[in-house]
Amino acid sequence: MNKRANIAIATLAGLAIVSVFQSSYTAIDAQGSKSVTQGVFTAEQAKRGAGLYKENCSFCHGEDLKGTDVVPGLADNAFWGYWSEKSVGDLFEKINTSMPATAPGSLTVVQTADIVAHILNAQKFPAGSTELATKLEELKPIMLAKPTP
Repeated sequence: MNKRANIAIATLAGLAIVSVFQSSYTAIDAQGSKSVTQGVFTAEQAKRGAGLYKENCSFCHGEDLKGTDVVPGLADNAFWGYWSEKSVGDLFEKINTSMPATAPGSLTVVQTADIVAHILNAQKFPAGSTELATKLEELKPIMLAKPTP
């Protein structure tokens, strides 16, 4: 082969590699851009979560999710002060592994998802047609974003 053919082949190979990396980056970016504003839980799930929250969480975090002087709130600015810039997966994992404080890790993944749905519903996020997932790899890309008035 001549020098021009080698350069052309190397150029095409380089463009192919760049194209692969670019499409991978785009897929990651699109996955990471999921948000709670897209209806990631159902109204029925949030309703179940409200009952579970009352049984397992309200003693410490309050019936209104506002917390106390000692226990952080799960609503309004108290919630966003900690959870802003984190994912639904982070919230799910925290609840599933360390709550309720009196029996850490006692909630099933389905119960945890229902409680998270209730918390998101209390934040005035829209319900959708699909229940919130119970697998971290599906929840980590869903970013928590404070609703704008």
